[in-house]
Amino acid sequence: MIFFAATRPRPARKLPCARAGVVLVLAWLAFTLPAPALPARLVLAVDGVAYRDLLALQAGIRHTNFWGQVSVQQAFTAQEGYFPVSRMISTFPSASDVAWTDIFGDRPLPGYQRTYFSVAANSLVSINGVTTTMEHERQMNWQVESGFLRALGYMYPAHMFYYELHGTAAHFLHTTSQEHNYYVYLRATDDAQHLDRDILSLLCKLDQRLQKLRAQYQAREGRDLEIVLLSDHGHNHAGRGIRVDGEAFLEKAGYHVGRSINGPKDVVLPVVGVESWVEIHCAPSEAERLAALLWPMAGVDLLAAPVPGQTNRFLVFNARGERADLRWRPAENSFSYQPQTGDPLHYQPVVAALGQARRLDENGFASADAWLAATITNRYPLAPERIVRGLTRATLNPATILISLDNRYVNDNWLTEKGSRLVTCRSTHGGLDDLCSDGILLSNFAPTRDTSTARVAGQFEDFPGVRNFRARESGAELVTKSEQALVRIAHVPFDREFEQLPGGGVYLRIWSPELAPLADAVPVAVAIQKIPRYSTSPGPRELVLDSPLAFRERTPNERIYALPANLKLEPHCEYQISGRLQPPARGGRLFEFNFYTDEAGWPAPF
Repeated sequence: MIFFAATRPRPARKLPCARAGVVLVLAWLAFTLPAPALPARLVLAVDGVAYRDLLALQAGIRHTNFWGQVSVQQAFTAQEGYFPVSRMISTFPSASDVAWTDIFGDRPLPGYQRTYFSVAANSLVSINGVTTTMEHERQMNWQVESGFLRALGYMYPAHMFYYELHGTAAHFLHTTSQEHNYYVYLRATDDAQHLDRDILSLLCKLDQRLQKLRAQYQAREGRDLEIVLLSDHGHNHAGRGIRVDGEAFLEKAGYHVGRSINGPKDVVLPVVGVESWVEIHCAPSEAERLAALLWPMAGVDLLAAPVPGQTNRFLVFNARGERADLRWRPAENSFSYQPQTGDPLHYQPVVAALGQARRLDENGFASADAWLAATITNRYPLAPERIVRGLTRATLNPATILISLDNRYVNDNWLTEKGSRLVTCRSTHGGLDDLCSDGILLSNFAPTRDTSTARVAGQFEDFPGVRNFRARESGAELVTKSEQALVRIAHVPFDREFEQLPGGGVYLRIWSPELAPLADAVPVAVAIQKIPRYSTSPGPRELVLDSPLAFRERTPNERIYALPANLKLEPHCEYQISGRLQPPARGGRLFEFNFYTDEAGWPAPF
């Protein structure tokens, strides 16, 4: 809360003639000079809008009221200039953070969600999903940034959606951005469906507001505003769902559910919200045994796990115990599907069609693009690639086992389940099936084609000009060469220059506008403090960093430092690191964040 002191109005002072003249000239220029041109394209990242919903709206939905009067609900039509909507196939799990990160080609996040299991720290890590902001969100030109307002979306989603519509138009029309694209993230569409609001009516409101914005834009710019609508996943609209109690099932089978893995019977089950998927972390040697145990659990639709000791081979089970092998060739990104007992994905007709079209090689492998084309309308679209990526590259800490639930079931913790009884919950997402996976891609200036989160950027020049928040904000992160190599789209120089990092260590990346005018060797004072669990901890360890790494392409507002080789911390502990420029008079704190250490006491970047 902010308080303002009451003051008396001061009598107006006369400006000197020269100063008054300058003010008049500036005022005249403000009214006579043309306003800067607005961006040509508005890219709307609309969370959780399903392909089937927008497809139905484009065709028109007929409603008959009590008196027999017929009305048609329609939006984003050809008459308005929109092309037919295309499918956007999500990641697996079909969850927002991993899907948006894939869409914009960013470095994978530590987990599928903001509560995740860190292998290096051997600990379950929980961060606030409402108040924190991930890289893909910070790349937006406009989004709701207030944690309080985001929280309101879970109580008043329709009201927050109207707030987002107003904010989108107001900020776009007043932007000073000179980029071709302007990016907006709308969250409340997802909240609204979780809480059983009428998503079709909300999409009609979005269409109406965009029509008004296009008219304003046409009057100002003399051309039509290019619009792209895309979503990260679908929604199953399957009702409240029966809770899957995976913890009870596993404990009855002799496993211990906890926050770390110290033996073959230890498992970790991160859960956030109400989901239609389950991630299980266990000892790798236990994966096949545990997978065979879990498929009969009530609520399982499909289950996938890597084969222990066999690189790039994976198992798929369904609820009837049918089993198939997935194999992956990373170098060419090709996959084979080999049923063993039954056909859990119902892919045998797909394999036959690929063979007839000569898309399979002599070992039964087909490219990911071939699988996409052959399965785009399948119940489990692009399943081979999505399963493999979900278990290897969708996150920096992939699960050992991923379960896609039958849409009649949900995964949540006991407290969330009881709290959800206070509101109306009617939809969720996360599974591998088409209801959860099929998002949207729509444009009013060029036809789109069915695609996936990993491919969509190629239809729009790799989404250039996303907001470079590091040039405007202060912050820091720990990075490694191997994790930075997972970035698919180079948005900033370091996304290209990371290959110059000398070795496989952990590096501290610092950014701030305050660094831009300073020499590279200006010292940064760093303090590392252990987070105490039960008692006070010793004082912080202090370092001075003054020798940043040199890169071919210098970024004035960034510095990257190798951590000292003798930096020895306690293993598997949580620490806080902060930094400021030296001497302190130059500015305040540049950054502060928490991290964990691995078994060797070395900072874990994820």
